[in-house]
Amino acid sequence: MKLIKRYPNRRLYDTELKRYITLADVREYIQGYQSFEVVDSKSGEPLTRQVLLQVLAEMENEGHTSVLTDKFLEEIIRLYDSRMSGMAGQWLEQAMVSLLAQQQQWQQELKRMQDFNPANLFGAFFPPGNDKNKK
Repeated sequence: MKLIKRYPNRRLYDTELKRYITLADVREYIQGYQSFEVVDSKSGEPLTRQVLLQVLAEMENEGHTSVLTDKFLEEIIRLYDSRMSGMAGQWLEQAMVSLLAQQQQWQQELKRMQDFNPANLFGAFFPPGNDKNKK
């Protein structure tokens, strides 16, 4: 797992690459399914969640369509004060995993349908070179 240190000036340092990185780099790690942990450079306190939230905020500032609507965020905030908060987080995670699995199945089915060529079905009945109209 990649270790990233966040310094007091809010700069991020990738200890593996031995260089400072940006939130765009963190986003690439996420897109590439690369595991990482962000910690405070002095205290070692975990800061991964804060950095992930920063990545989301930056993406929305760039004009990406918001996945988390205002209403959804309000309900999440309300959940923090309820007895359901622990269970809700696990349920939301499982719902996201399930949604992504379904999306992958849909993509595979669409690809299968795009690759399907009805003309291939008739190939057995009309093999190439058997054109009676040719002279």
